Amino acid sequence: MVFQPPEKTEKSQCVIVLGMHRSGTSTLSGTLLEAGLHLGSVLDSKFAGNPKGLQEAPSILYMHENLLGASGGSWHQPPDQIEWLPLHKAVRDLFIESRAGSKIWGFKDPRTLLVLEGWLEVLPDAQCVGIFRHPAEVALSIHSRNNFDLGKCFDIWTTYNQKLLDFQRAREFPILEFTSDHSRVVQSLSVVVQRLGLNAATEQTFFDSVLKNHNTPDVQVPVAAKQVYDALRERAL
Repeated sequence: MVFQPPEKTEKSQCVIVLGMHRSGTSTLSGTLLEAGLHLGSVLDSKFAGNPKGLQEAPSILYMHENLLGASGGSWHQPPDQIEWLPLHKAVRDLFIESRAGSKIWGFKDPRTLLVLEGWLEVLPDAQCVGIFRHPAEVALSIHSRNNFDLGKCFDIWTTYNQKLLDFQRAREFPILEFTSDHSRVVQSLSVVVQRLGLNAATEQTFFDSVLKNHNTPDVQVPVAAKQVYDALRERAL
């Protein structure tokens, strides 16, 4: 049987949060949750490096991990091609069906940037929203957490954020930068909430300075990463 996504009604609008690891996706998702976006059961327990939790649905996180592995890669070694097998499609489709009764629902997992086409096959009208962070901040954060070579960390940043840039150019959705400028982040989050039709009157309490662990370091950024970063900044709120 071919999966048929729920008919688009006022009760079944999907929001997909896009952004790479260590880049503010949890802050963005938590803020949208406060404003009325249905996320369902998520990983919200605090831990070192993320004091308010990931805000990710476990089923999607694990499915994406398996999907990347089955395609010959991982989150830090993105495969050249993604092959959605029947199991991955079944998890995706059941996840969508479980949200069909919600007026506006969404999900986030940084790996979504690597596999987004498979979601858009069945959710062509999904609204996307993206977030990015300075490449040196992200690279050092991943280097500290995973002990990867710093050059690899910049390569990961460039791969993910080039995809974010490409998708944003194609679909024209709002993106914001996760910066140390608290007022700017709060203002951008407010604009996103309004554009998604969520409750803009809700006070934003999820985002605070503890969620941003690095000031921009004095580290040379590779040319490719800088070009992508500059292009994202030109298109950001």
